[in-house]
Amino acid sequence: MHLDFSILDANTLFADFESFELSETHSDGPSAPADPAQEAAFSAARSQSTFSAENRNRNRNRNRNRNRNRNRNRNRNRFSGGGDSQASGYQILASWREREILHDLRPHWTDLPLKSPKSLQELRVETQELLSKQIRLSDSEQAMRRESILRESELELSGYLGPLGVEQLGGYEETVALFLLIAELCEEVGLRYKDRYAVPRPNLVEPRLQSFLENPPYFAYPSNHSFQSFCMAFIFSRVFPEHPATSELFRSARRIAENREWAGIHYASDTEAGHDLARMFLPCLELICEEQMLRAQAEWL
Repeated sequence: MHLDFSILDANTLFADFESFELSETHSDGPSAPADPAQEAAFSAARSQSTFSAENRNRNRNRNRNRNRNRNRNRNRNRFSGGGDSQASGYQILASWREREILHDLRPHWTDLPLKSPKSLQELRVETQELLSKQIRLSDSEQAMRRESILRESELELSGYLGPLGVEQLGGYEETVALFLLIAELCEEVGLRYKDRYAVPRPNLVEPRLQSFLENPPYFAYPSNHSFQSFCMAFIFSRVFPEHPATSELFRSARRIAENREWAGIHYASDTEAGHDLARMFLPCLELICEEQMLRAQAEWL
């Protein structure tokens, strides 16, 4: 497959919901990491990244989709069931072809002009809203949100398939495979940006925060849930732009991202950074997922 990377050299394709805009790439070099003072302030957070690579991989491999798609066993060559007696679903298998393209495109996505994270003082201000959400989360009317937060803590596709009306339907295995592929690729990209900026989790900035979920063993900025969710929405809007539920898919992506704020493990700025990174990464992601996008598109025509 011949890939034309020339468009990535001079332009960046920004996507905002259903519209796309081709803009000149900024020439002021790669985005700057946090300044030395901020890096020193964040040093306490680095203890959270001391987990071994084996433990990180073990945690990632436990990701699975809990939705009950009746035809999930048809594609065991693509993804296999995982889980214990209480849950079963998809487990991502290595997509080596797409990962090779991802690595070939590395110069085009490692230094995207993502805004630098906020200062420690600004993050403390953001935690005040998280404290408010922490209190409200215990209310009875937030029961469904609590369930959603727990369900979405792992790789779970009902928030993306549901808005499209195919959560309980067969015949959309390639669409499921596309979403899983996006989640896998975005995880690697997002973790690289997290490590670059080394932003501490909210409860390290505001000790009064009691997160609803256990903090993941890596940094906060940008939110990978936000990044993955918006990438799925952007890509699907390219696969089937006339689908009437595309706007609802974007709303669901934002709800999933913001639920991580309600859980106390992400700042609002993490959520926005995930959205912005998805917009900037989209041209590369389209090149990487081109073949799978075509297979998914055939299911909707």
